[in-house]
Amino acid sequence: MEVKKFVSRVLPDGHLFLPKNTVKGVGKIFEVILIPLQETDVYSYAESLTKEKSFSALTEKDVEKIIHDSRGIE
Repeated sequence: MEVKKFVSRVLPDGHLFLPKNTVKGVGKIFEVILIPLQETDVYSYAESLTKEKSFSALTEKDVEKIIHDSRGIE
């Protein structure tokens, strides 16, 4: 069994955003568990990580772009 974990967003039309590699599974059936994710927690974690790894020159916009790019969110 292959398990995929990703963070998604509910789109304005009510659908969930799916990463490109998941979209290829048209017709497959998945169990979906929705757990609210506080965006501020993700950004706080990323901010602390940038300081720890000496990437403190990154702006909040840089961190946001990295997070979104890593999740396939445009």
